[in-house]
Amino acid sequence: MLLPLAPSKWLSCPRPNSAVPVRLWCFPFAGGGAAAWHNWSAHLATAAEVVAVRLPGRENRLAETPLSAVHHLTSALADELAPYPDQTFVFCGHSFGALLAFEVARALRARGLPGPAGLIVSGARAPGTPRRETDLHRLADDQLVAEVDQRYGGIPAAVRANPEFLALFLPALRADLTAYETYRPTEEPKLSLPLLALGGEDDRHVLRAELLAWQLHATGGFTSEFFPGGHFFLQTQAPDVVACVAKFLRLLKQESD
Repeated sequence: MLLPLAPSKWLSCPRPNSAVPVRLWCFPFAGGGAAAWHNWSAHLATAAEVVAVRLPGRENRLAETPLSAVHHLTSALADELAPYPDQTFVFCGHSFGALLAFEVARALRARGLPGPAGLIVSGARAPGTPRRETDLHRLADDQLVAEVDQRYGGIPAAVRANPEFLALFLPALRADLTAYETYRPTEEPKLSLPLLALGGEDDRHVLRAELLAWQLHATGGFTSEFFPGGHFFLQTQAPDVVACVAKFLRLLKQESD
């Protein structure tokens, strides 16, 4: 039985269900919001309670200044998760969100709190692998939009076509890119948990070897799966990705029983 979530502007749970065995905390990609994870709730209804993380500067937090440093984000998120130390939970993140999930797990460990029972990283190079691309966060707005769209294709067409929407979207995107591009991992012991790494077969920005390098950061077992598509395979191959995640969660439950 999960402890019900307390109200929080950081967390969004579209389908609360304290009767399921595990809570799945989902961390967003750069510029993304909690809504990107909401469709997982129905597909994982019997396997996990899906809780999406909402960072400052987006959705109903538009009026807040986005945070642009990984350590500020992970400290705040560790504060949010600290009230639930006895619950079984798993972290999942895509792209920049995978990095956040990894660092929040390490932040909880540094506080002497229980960490996640498993970690799912998607569309992300492992910490410590060299970046092959130039920085984006200092570019002018129009250049930033053009480069992000060319590299990742992650900005919705409706947002790109509407200057007002774009003006609301850009501060969060720039802050997340700043956090990602200035991040430098510290040397710490490996996480003691099973890790599932998900990748796109045609993702030019996260090569197979860079995704597989996640196995260097965990000691509880490593599994990888690759899906057709580019960097946002998580969306284009959603049914198969969610099925893979559900299988991982079932295996975790079997091992804990």
